[in-house]
Amino acid sequence: MGKRKNAGGESLDKLDYRVKVLLKEWAGLSGFYGYKSMSLDEILELVNTDGWETKVDKSDPSVRRVIMVKEDTVRKAKFFLDEKGRALKAD
Repeated sequence: MGKRKNAGGESLDKLDYRVKVLLKEWAGLSGFYGYKSMSLDEILELVNTDGWETKVDKSDPSVRRVIMVKEDTVRKAKFFLDEKGRALKAD
């Protein structure tokens, strides 16, 4: 019989990877630099400077909500896992 992989940890890694890529994109749009080789925690520290407030909500293990705010500028995104374990961005 074949072995079944435990995809639980891999799926959460996929969500965190999607959040990391999004934060790198937003960091570039916000005028930050030097973020390309940073880890997720380092990017979060970076994008919480210069008047920006960035939050990643991990309260639901299968969903990540990201909000980045500075004065009138608000960026929001939501990622979730589908039934096949893929990390998808909600509209």
